[in-house]
Amino acid sequence: MGRVLLTGATSFTGVWIAQGLAEAGHQVVAPLKRAEADYEGLRRDRVERLKGVAEVVFETPFGSPAFLDLLKTAGPLDILAHHAADIPGYRNADYDVAAGVTRNLTGAGLVFEAAAAAGVTGVIATGTGFEDAAEGLAVSPYGLSKRLTNDGFRHLALWRGLGFGRFMINGPFGPLEEGRLVWSLFQAWFAGKAGIVRTPAYVRDNIPVVLLARAYADLVGEMLANPKLDRVCRPAGYVGAQGEFALRVAREASARLGRDCPVDCLEQTAFPEPRIVANDEPTLDRAWDEAGFWDAYVDYYREVERRGLLGAPA
Repeated sequence: MGRVLLTGATSFTGVWIAQGLAEAGHQVVAPLKRAEADYEGLRRDRVERLKGVAEVVFETPFGSPAFLDLLKTAGPLDILAHHAADIPGYRNADYDVAAGVTRNLTGAGLVFEAAAAAGVTGVIATGTGFEDAAEGLAVSPYGLSKRLTNDGFRHLALWRGLGFGRFMINGPFGPLEEGRLVWSLFQAWFAGKAGIVRTPAYVRDNIPVVLLARAYADLVGEMLANPKLDRVCRPAGYVGAQGEFALRVAREASARLGRDCPVDCLEQTAFPEPRIVANDEPTLDRAWDEAGFWDAYVDYYREVERRGLLGAPA
């Protein structure tokens, strides 16, 4: 088992990755960007969950003097798992690619050098299928920014003799999420309306976040076993049309809520994105508590609705 320094651990996927690492027997150190008092609402919930599975260090943003000092003082570290990213406005068509790459690579060379000096043997960087979904081309300016950023991370790691893993994420879903397709569906269902799917014909890869976290822990295990590893990990979940996925969620929600959860799939005529964006390393064929996952997922939305938090935009 190893000690993992995990950035970005208060994000939806980040907190689940931390939990998956801990369940696999790894020790997790989680440097966070902000002071503890700055985390509110659902992000505060994630911080509290994180405290149960990791050593949390506040006010330690990636590349800062505090971060470099943590690499020296955190005790022996094996893997630098860099899950954080600074991506404001990433959905915008005019997203500034050069600025995004600059923000995310600034200080990375010093960090990787300090990590190697501290005994770290491998780096994992988070990627997205939108980096190369269109026949090897990035789908959007944000996708291009992520691709260039992760290419930079790979070079900076390999130049210093560190192993490198690129962990590609597509469509994670589960408890502690916010502002996603399923969020909008539950908003509608709790309001007594039909959930609307505007792009039902897109084929996407929706992966239960618990399986995503397990795949991440597996990659850490691979890197501990092979310090020279250089590979891309592409864990896949439910691959299919978005309309079909929405109907799957509706069936699971209806059975647990005891009410109809109708879905209105609009006719899709425009396809500005690739029709298919999916990973190719199956995770659903592994033993896992699928029914328990859906129980927890629907219970999460019950609680979010009860607390009056579901009104936030999807």
